Amino acid sequence: MKTLVVMNEKGGVGKTTLVAHASWYFAERHRTLAIDLDQQANLTSTLGAQVGSVDSVALFAQVTRVPSLGDLTVTRSTRDLLGVESVDRACIETFRDSLGCMGDDYDACVIDTPPALSNRTFAALLAADAVLAPIGINDYSIQGVAELLRAIKGVCSHYGRAEPQFLGLLPSIFDRKSRREREMFEDLAGQVGQLLFPGIVAKRDSYARAASEGAPVWRLKGASARQAGQEIRTVFGAVQTLMEFKP
Repeated sequence: MKTLVVMNEKGGVGKTTLVAHASWYFAERHRTLAIDLDQQANLTSTLGAQVGSVDSVALFAQVTRVPSLGDLTVTRSTRDLLGVESVDRACIETFRDSLGCMGDDYDACVIDTPPALSNRTFAALLAADAVLAPIGINDYSIQGVAELLRAIKGVCSHYGRAEPQFLGLLPSIFDRKSRREREMFEDLAGQVGQLLFPGIVAKRDSYARAASEGAPVWRLKGASARQAGQEIRTVFGAVQTLMEFKP
């Protein structure tokens, strides 16, 4: 099983939209597990038809396997996840071991993290094979990038494991029509071009429709949805290649 973690300390950057579409995309070819670690439970709501019998918080309490529902299985977010932040940090390793015991049950795992550096995000990083960081094209979301990279290094150093593959910073909810955002994107590319993911996710109403209808954007009707579908499938096609998933 290969595990992709989508994270950014800043909220409102389209993280859950990406995790939902990654889950739908991988499930077309691979047995996929989606884990919702954000207490807001937006991923649980969007992927409600695929929610299984295990709550995400159980993965921290003891080594737990998640029974598969088929192509896509989701662990449910609950408010109990907040309690993970006040317990012994051994829960971080328990979460890693929970995913480890399911290595033969699933081919892909996608994790939605809370917008904070916490026990839950550290656990996700410890279990990660790859990390994708969506960012908004504004000063506030870019400021957290250095902290995110430090967190990845710190977790791996503390637990003595190799760093996961950092896939890059993915410009998300990018308003192509905004001159200011285009200029900021060009400035960002000049500063951290080597860290940018080779793709973008534009600001489109179709993604909100996909979330409300619980279906990937490429299954929706309309020209805008088709464009969005092509755009985001290209992103996850590149992710699949970079993570070297088997066909």
